[in-house]
Amino acid sequence: AYACDVTYVTNNELGFDYLRDHLAYETEELTLTTRPLNFAIVDEADSILVDEARTPLIISGEGDDDAPQKYDAATLAASYLEKGRDYEVDYKGRRVTLTDNGFATAADLLGVADDPLGLFGTDTKWAAYLFPALNAKELYFRERDYLVDQGEVKIVDEFTGRVMEGRRWNGGLHQAVEAKERVDVKPEQVTVASITYQSLFLLYPTLSGMTGTAFSEAKELSDTYKLDVLRVPTAKPLLRADAGDLVFKSKLDKFRYVLRDIREKNSRGQPVLCGTTSIEDATLISELLSNDGVPHRVLNANPKLARKESEIVSQAGRLGAVTIATNMAGRGTDILLGGNAALTARLRLREALAPAVDEMLEPLVRVERSLYPVDDLGAIEQQLQAAAQEAAPGLRQAIFADQDNATEVKASAALDKIDEFCAVAVAPPSERTEGQPGVDACRQAYNAVKSKFSEVVDVERQQVREQGGLAVLGTERHESVRIDNQLRGRSGRQGDAGASVYAISLEDKMFNVFGSDKMGQLSFAFEIAGDDGEPLQSDMLTKSLSTIQEKVESYYREMRTNLVRYDRIVDAQRRIFYERRQEVLTGDRQFLSKLLGQYAADTARDTLANATRLLPKDASDDEKNQAYEFGAEMLQRMYPACAVEIDTACRLALEDLPPTQAPDIFTVEDSLVSGTQKGFDLQVALVDQKGEGEDDLPAILMRFYILREFDQAWQQHLRDLEFLRENVGFQSYSQKDPFQEWTIQSNELFTKLSAKVYRNSAISWLSLDASGIVARPAAPVAPASPVVSDDDDVSNPVAAAQARGAASLNANDQTGEVAGNRGERRAKKKGGKKSRRR
Repeated sequence: AYACDVTYVTNNELGFDYLRDHLAYETEELTLTTRPLNFAIVDEADSILVDEARTPLIISGEGDDDAPQKYDAATLAASYLEKGRDYEVDYKGRRVTLTDNGFATAADLLGVADDPLGLFGTDTKWAAYLFPALNAKELYFRERDYLVDQGEVKIVDEFTGRVMEGRRWNGGLHQAVEAKERVDVKPEQVTVASITYQSLFLLYPTLSGMTGTAFSEAKELSDTYKLDVLRVPTAKPLLRADAGDLVFKSKLDKFRYVLRDIREKNSRGQPVLCGTTSIEDATLISELLSNDGVPHRVLNANPKLARKESEIVSQAGRLGAVTIATNMAGRGTDILLGGNAALTARLRLREALAPAVDEMLEPLVRVERSLYPVDDLGAIEQQLQAAAQEAAPGLRQAIFADQDNATEVKASAALDKIDEFCAVAVAPPSERTEGQPGVDACRQAYNAVKSKFSEVVDVERQQVREQGGLAVLGTERHESVRIDNQLRGRSGRQGDAGASVYAISLEDKMFNVFGSDKMGQLSFAFEIAGDDGEPLQSDMLTKSLSTIQEKVESYYREMRTNLVRYDRIVDAQRRIFYERRQEVLTGDRQFLSKLLGQYAADTARDTLANATRLLPKDASDDEKNQAYEFGAEMLQRMYPACAVEIDTACRLALEDLPPTQAPDIFTVEDSLVSGTQKGFDLQVALVDQKGEGEDDLPAILMRFYILREFDQAWQQHLRDLEFLRENVGFQSYSQKDPFQEWTIQSNELFTKLSAKVYRNSAISWLSLDASGIVARPAAPVAPASPVVSDDDDVSNPVAAAQARGAASLNANDQTGEVAGNRGERRAKKKGGKKSRRR
């Protein structure tokens, strides 16, 4: 899809495709990065670039297999701990802190009371399991933050109210919630790759977007993304009446008012859209309306309603409709007064097509009859069924063509194909669809159904307008005025009439978490007015509530700004690292050999430098020789494939020196690098002989070893950065700037990361036993001497490589010899004792 000039993609999938591209081991796996990134247009820009930017995208891998049992035990221990006595809860910062008594009690419950480190013991590490369990207990709730569907915990997106399929919380939180809900706890996850939305969208040289509620965030969009916000006036005047907030003392009083207001509006036919911030509240209001006999529909995060979402929203403007939605931001479907004839006609077409393709699909597309403006279509129904039968064979072919067994096709995939066909059938005729079986017949049937529905919809639209249009009733303020305005904006679109009001209570989450300093003032207002269950409306209340909401917005804005500030350092490292990885992924043998050869040579130099760094300036020749020998032996053990060549190069370079005289360190370094390079070339030659067909086996293996080390090192780097980020704040106690310390230490970690990749890649390649690779049939090779002699000039690389099989150094043998060395000759001259570094 990314090869096209224009690609439509969700923000989540875009980020994950980018991360997956940088975990690929073959160029065929690449998607997004196959061509340069040029231009991005972001729909609902404020929701994606601001709200969702608080949380980075993370790809995780499995970690500790024993973790499930530990999370179960930690959850059990957390259930015995009491808030206030054993721990304190910071609802604003969303974290739990153990008291001294809590630490002691938890350590006793988990059986580590005798360990001096308690919950932080190096073997048990119970703190890593207990704190997520406490967070799951106090801060994350079913039907609000997540759902349990078929034994699986699914996260509910706090901004859209949709279930986030396939997403999991990190840091052990998801496992803790699974243990809390008594479902199967999946293995612990470790971060493999991550990126923030800020870093992701800044990869595009040109970035733009559109939304109806970005003006209040103009400064943040400018500071973070260098985007200017241009306000476009509405095409028609806004007729919606936005009332002031209705403030209640308790949630009970609030919900009583909501029930009365909905009942009153429903009795006279005015459609109502009731917005809530949690599934729990939506369920409660639904139960109250059901008990009162008010017909309504609920749109929440239930996965079973995902495909019916547009059906429900599109009909929220019909006469007398009552719709309860957990969150309306980004729903993407216009609510038209009187209903949506075009959408319902399309649904009716799909309802006819699906069973014509396969009867098993019929229950999945069945639409509640009351959603249709007209139930009995008469003769049009026969036309619709005939068109569906005409289109069915072609659709069947498109759905099942690539499958040997029709049962292997997922219902969702079949419905996607049917939806694609419906999109073509309802569009105006074009050359691309000309001659496609059933398209013209379905288009004619669709137009007939749409015309029939429009007769009723047009009449209802006028009746709804007379009743004041769509009424939006919010039951709780959101963390941002923008999100409140998004809910209000569902009404009064395109010059239609409408009304909106928020009914809130002092017991709402936002006021308890962020408005504790204002609660006394607000409660005093109710004491003066009298607690009769009726709402209060005053300038003082409105100002106080606005102040609380501004505090919430400021808190999250600071959180995002802080995230961007720290992430800029990580983003610079990520770009460098991913660029290097991409070069390896797409490089040929010449590039990889040069790169890995350089890694090996640099490691040889570093090994010698480490062996000699403790030598005093006035070190004796014997001390120097011991250090040189130690460095050479260490290098031979790291590079078994080069052991013979390193020893040979050293002996040839030093044969003119007396055995007791220490050579110049540069001579030793040149010998080690020369031997390493020869051994490297021999390894390439021998592996090449084992290749088959057109496969470039040396390039494949070198690429694999380098990429593997890249990925493992980056994963560890992310864990190190996470630990550093959590603890760098303590630097402020020593009068140091935490951000400056973060910058210095994170760059030091990145430097060590690069050196680790170079060293381990070279070690992996030169530790490969090429003789164990199954060779392809080849011409016989002349036998070679099993040991490289002093006179051998190593002119035949394959023969010399084969000789290594008999002369390789045993890595577990601390006294192993490689074809003799200078230490042995010097020891004989000094009395038979071989000098060794211990």
